[in-house]
Amino acid sequence: MKNTVSTNYFTKIKVLLPANKFQEIELDLLIAPDEKLEAFWNIIIAGYPIEFAVSNYVQLYDYLEDKKIDYSQALTTYKIFPELEDGIYITKTKWFELN
Repeated sequence: MKNTVSTNYFTKIKVLLPANKFQEIELDLLIAPDEKLEAFWNIIIAGYPIEFAVSNYVQLYDYLEDKKIDYSQALTTYKIFPELEDGIYITKTKWFELN
């Protein structure tokens, strides 16, 4: 039986995803450690597609394991463009290409 943290992430993911999509990945998520479920959850709530989360949640966890940044920093990049004066452009980070 999984501990409370894992069960919470598992349940949150199950509620968030369409039933048919969840059924496709349920077995992978059942065996995933708590920390990796947290990575999956953070990818999904950041707005990435389910397929992207399935393909990359382990890599995201591994990437952040020895870094002093959190999921929100890894999943978002802020760029300031001088031509916009005070504008900030937010874009998805290509963290999965940095490994």
